[in-house]
Amino acid sequence: MNLLHKLSRGYCLALLSSLFIISILDTQAQELQINHGPYLQYVTTTEATVVWTTNKNSISWVEFYEEDGSNFYAKERPKAFASEDGLKTIGKIHKVTLEGLKPTTKYAYRVYSHEVVAHKQRNSLLGETTATRVYKSRPLYFSTLDPDQESTSFVLLTDVHEQPDKVGALLEDTDFESTDFVIMDGDFMNDFNEEKNLFEGSIDTLTQIFAKELPLYIVRGNHETRGVMGHLLKDYFHFPDGKYYYTFSYGDTFFIVLDSGEDKADSDIEYSGLVDFDAYRTKEAEWLNRVVNSEQYRKARHRIVFSHIPPYGGGQWHGDIEMQNKFVPILNKAGIDLMICGHTHRYSFVEANPGRNEFPILICSNTAKANVQVTPEKITVTTVDMNKKVLSTLVFDK
Repeated sequence: MNLLHKLSRGYCLALLSSLFIISILDTQAQELQINHGPYLQYVTTTEATVVWTTNKNSISWVEFYEEDGSNFYAKERPKAFASEDGLKTIGKIHKVTLEGLKPTTKYAYRVYSHEVVAHKQRNSLLGETTATRVYKSRPLYFSTLDPDQESTSFVLLTDVHEQPDKVGALLEDTDFESTDFVIMDGDFMNDFNEEKNLFEGSIDTLTQIFAKELPLYIVRGNHETRGVMGHLLKDYFHFPDGKYYYTFSYGDTFFIVLDSGEDKADSDIEYSGLVDFDAYRTKEAEWLNRVVNSEQYRKARHRIVFSHIPPYGGGQWHGDIEMQNKFVPILNKAGIDLMICGHTHRYSFVEANPGRNEFPILICSNTAKANVQVTPEKITVTTVDMNKKVLSTLVFDK
């Protein structure tokens, strides 16, 4: 009996060892691939950020040039590496910011990743290289912003909750030639527990439709804070200054992105004692006060705010009340033209109410998109559902 036990135990150990070796060989046999992206982030007059992922640890870079009609292979192209503090970044998530670009200029680009098989003190081993195709294919393109543009156009989606078919249907008839950017106003995931929640849920679809060549902006919703990877969301996008609340401009239109955080109190049983959003929103309010007193903000013709949770027009949950107490008093004195929110999954419009909210609030449905056109004279918001039916048209004169 002991002999049989020893033989059986030895067989199991040999089998496990063989399976382990096969697993390693299978991993090594996989080709290096760009498995998600590239997608374009935060384009300004002089910079643009490109993000993508690979299935193996790699160093990465972007080759780019001012579009002049020449073939990509005509000559050596400038390179910008994913690096920090003089060291090239090794990983599966790659983020490269192209700097020193010319305003109002079209650029061609291509992304590269070079596998790092073994990272040693000396004689590190590099493996395969992969890149987006330009042989018998057009390169990818983006354009830097015109600092003097007077009009801008964008599309807003919200609360798609990992439904890529819905994303595709809503964007199906979008005229991207006349669209400057697309913004996801929160809750594009249910919970962030694994990468497929992010990529299969919406980002792969957005990349396929437009985001390789048109900027995608992100507003963090309350569902993006949830899950074991919630603290890693920043790794997959470019947020200025590393904050989920930030600003950007298109011509003389100034945009503020607020992070409304979670919708229930920090002590709620759902969060298991792991969140600290009340203190976070207090710091964010201090930042917001500095923003609305900045010269760039004061000089803007139009001022639009994005937030996932609306301060009014939803429920009277803790998140709503935090918005009312911490952000609204600052915005009421700041000459806001429009706030656009989501969260409720229902369309509603809250008119400016003197003494409460001094600015209008549009709350978008999760089954419609908002097409927003900003001109010197007015802001026009057309809400269109998945059946291409126009649900509303709102005009805010300047």
